[in-house]
This record gives sequence, C-alpha cells and structure tokens, in this order.
Amino acid sequence: VICRNGKNEVMGCCGVEVDVIYEDRLNGLRTKSPAPLMSNLAVGNKFRRKGIAEELVREVEDMVRKKWGYEEIYLYVEKRNRSAVKLYSKMGYRQFWEDDTAATLLPMKGGSMRSVQ
Repeated sequence: VICRNGKNEVMGCCGVEVDVIYEDRLNGLRTKSPAPLMSNLAVGNKFRRKGIAEELVREVEDMVRKKWGYEEIYLYVEKRNRSAVKLYSKMGYRQFWEDDTAATLLPMKGGSMRSVQ
C-alpha cells in the first residue's frame, strides 16, 4: 500500500502478504495456518507525525478484511523500535509472541552484513 500526496510524492508505504503463522496450542501441539502479515511500514521523514502511519495501517486492515476475507492481521516489530511499538499498541495490537533470537541485519560497505540484536 502506497500513500501519495497531491504532488504525487510518496509519503509512506506498508507491505502485507499472506504467510504461515505458527501457533503453540494449549494441548502442546504446534499448528500453522495462513494469515496476513503486515511488514515494512515506512513514512518519509518530512511526512512523519501527521497520522500517515496510522492511515496506512488502517488501509491495510481494511484491505485484509474486505478484499481478502481475514479477520486478523499479524506483524513483526522490533522491540527496540519504540515508536512503532507505541503506535501499534495505541491501535489495539497486542504481543502474541517474542523471538529472542531475532536479529537485524545492517548492510555494511563492501556488501557485508552486520547482525544487531
């Protein structure tokens, strides 16, 4: 989903795809099911703090419900991204699981990657 202004400038974007979500059940079984997964929400620096991120999330939610027929949507967010965590919490999202082994890969000069946890 892409958000543009009247000058056709891209103000922000958000991705969504159907992916496999793994769930641990009370009976000890681990099940998997397809579900929409929102990712890579981004808003340009000069457009931040204007409600665009919230508008993009709502647009993705509407699309997932009305066009795809799903009632739930999942997302991954880095715990250290406090502004994103705050936004999603404000919008009613709750933590479903946490991956302590996840790491962010940062590109370095020469094409190498550095892992940050």
